[in-house]
Amino acid sequence: MPALSLRARLDPLRAVLSGGAERARRVITPDLDVATESELGSAGSLLQETFVRRLERLNVLTRGLVRQGLAGEHRSRRHASSAEFADFRKYVPGDDFRRIDWNAYARLDGLFLRLTEAKEDVPVHLLVDCSQSMNWGAPNKLAFARRLAAAIGYLALARFDAVSGACFSEGVTERFPVVRGKNQAMRLLTYLDRAPVGRVTRIGHSMNQYCGSSAGGGVAFVISDLHVDDDWQRGIIRLLREGMDVVVVHVLAPQELDPALDGEIELLDSESGDVVELVVGDDARRSYVQRVEAWCGEVEDFCHRSEVRYLRLSSALELEEIFLNLMRRRRVVR
Repeated sequence: MPALSLRARLDPLRAVLSGGAERARRVITPDLDVATESELGSAGSLLQETFVRRLERLNVLTRGLVRQGLAGEHRSRRHASSAEFADFRKYVPGDDFRRIDWNAYARLDGLFLRLTEAKEDVPVHLLVDCSQSMNWGAPNKLAFARRLAAAIGYLALARFDAVSGACFSEGVTERFPVVRGKNQAMRLLTYLDRAPVGRVTRIGHSMNQYCGSSAGGGVAFVISDLHVDDDWQRGIIRLLREGMDVVVVHVLAPQELDPALDGEIELLDSESGDVVELVVGDDARRSYVQRVEAWCGEVEDFCHRSEVRYLRLSSALELEEIFLNLMRRRRVVR
């Protein structure tokens, strides 16, 4: 059997085509390139002006209570001194006399405080899988994940939410510290662009590392193809135990969802280097598509049981479609 080009890989599950392995496999095919660091492009390359203006009108939604902050743009059920009127209540000794509404005093002959809508910030954690399996596909999954994380981060920074995070593979690489404000957007983009490509994906270990030195609460976006080398569910549960509202963004390339394979091929695992020889026909392709759907269904079922929001995204999708349509429908943004 002639060996096909090693320049590119496809990501079907080995168990689907070879019948018996639990690892994801890359199909060797001559028409898809693995991107080099220079070819991955800038995380901000798709953050064009018209899209950025639309992002600035959105909010990241959290299911739980959000952490109190001084300048965030999310409405709270509490009352505090800010610009938007909410209600009145009677003055009691010890209240800040500067908040007395003297117009109400003139009308009602009593002392009342003017209560206004409190604003809170939502800590946003960007956790991006930068393993070798992500660095593949047309369009490239890792380039897509970086741009997606950049867009989420910019949205949060525009609302003065606290943004932090980490890129990971075998473990967490350099962490991105907590920042606020749109003036920190370029710092985030630079961090995402420079994150190195690792080897295998260990979400459980990586999330333990991240939580070990990170404040809890807020919304955690885990962006990964979930081709993992450990128990990824354990990592999600760790984030939940830290009080985070988790969104699993499952990124797959179009060739993973519907591969164009035929005849004698070799599968190469880009993370372990293992090779499997196969003969692929119509029945194998149909079985593959069914098992990919079943696998994604199992991931979504776990997320549903764990009260985790789940998004399965093709790397071919446009960011505007994702933010203005899919994320709104799933109540990730509004």
